[in-house]
Amino acid sequence: MKLETPPGTRDFLPEEMVKRQEAVDRIRATFERYGFSPVETPAFEYAELLEGKYGEDEKLIYKFEDLGGRKLALRYDLTVPLVRIVAMNQLPTPFKRYCISRVWRFDRPQKGRYREFWQCDVDIVGVKSMSADAEIIACAMDALDGIGLKDAKFKLNSRKVLDEIMIKLGVPKEKELAVFRGLDKLDKQGEKAVREELEKAGVKNIDKIFDVLKIDNIGGLKKLIGESEGVKELEELMGLLKTYDKKVVLDLSMVRGLDYYTGPIFEAELGSYGSIAGGGRYDTLIGRIAEKGDVPAVGISLGIERIIEVMREKGLLSERKTCTSVYVLCADEESKEVTLQVVKKLREAGINTDFDLLGRNFSNQMKYANNIGVAKVVIVGQKDLKEGKVTVKDMKSGEQKQVNTNKITESI
Repeated sequence: MKLETPPGTRDFLPEEMVKRQEAVDRIRATFERYGFSPVETPAFEYAELLEGKYGEDEKLIYKFEDLGGRKLALRYDLTVPLVRIVAMNQLPTPFKRYCISRVWRFDRPQKGRYREFWQCDVDIVGVKSMSADAEIIACAMDALDGIGLKDAKFKLNSRKVLDEIMIKLGVPKEKELAVFRGLDKLDKQGEKAVREELEKAGVKNIDKIFDVLKIDNIGGLKKLIGESEGVKELEELMGLLKTYDKKVVLDLSMVRGLDYYTGPIFEAELGSYGSIAGGGRYDTLIGRIAEKGDVPAVGISLGIERIIEVMREKGLLSERKTCTSVYVLCADEESKEVTLQVVKKLREAGINTDFDLLGRNFSNQMKYANNIGVAKVVIVGQKDLKEGKVTVKDMKSGEQKQVNTNKITESI
């Protein structure tokens, strides 16, 4: 048997997982500070639920049949499963949820792109006004600030505005999707490649389309398409974000590839690293799935895999290698019982504590504690115990001191 992970998947050993977990915990703390509550869904859904929601990328869905002949699929994202939950349950509105979990896509593995990866989503369901969009964007901004990515630039656009621009430029309805899908590749493939794709799709007025993309303010939009619904929403949203003291830029070339967006769309970009978060409003998706009237909804997904890579390159990840804060060393055979008592006392005080289970000598215990990267060790031995004390050593500075056994938790 060849022992390896399937293409596009990875193992995370403790040294890596501790770093990832700390970053995710800080993001989670921001989500909860904004009043979002956790939700989890199954790893797989009925394939029918996911089909027809992702445009060209539908081919990336992992589909399979179970032993009962049911057609199932692994989660492609965290949004469509949320929509199913809302359609199946009577939930209080606004319903503010976050989900941090794995999704799967049969994509080409490359740096920062995997077939199994994690997403961090926040969504608000049941609010039609732009106040929900502003809350989502502000929350995402603060989440990125909280992990040290303060330089992320948030770009704003609207599917309604794009539709209105297409009408103004005389682009037929049946060609709109081709334009949007082409523009969505602009950052990756460049203008020349996108122009060629649009020409191949039979799109006219390509020069005018690219001229319009240069508009970067609400005033310019109003001159082009007037006081339309899409323009009014963007103007209201940008005003609300000023109240939050959050800065965004209008970018008409930013499209977001998913077909279910219906209003404002947004994306966080970080220099040469590209997009690290994105989302938008999807007011019709719940109604389509539940076969009932539209239910307003808006959300954003933070690309945690790329975010972790960026944090690593910027030196923003924790230096911790283990969840263990204190390792208790037993210096001699006679001190085993007291060693366990010290371990128990530290754990009861809420301190992450470990000790030797293999009966190793003192030297090998210390070597192990150093290898796993604990912050402190407590040395329990008869020499100190005769005075009612143990030795506490800081593994980083090398400084050590004797403390009374009844004061051990306070000293740690």
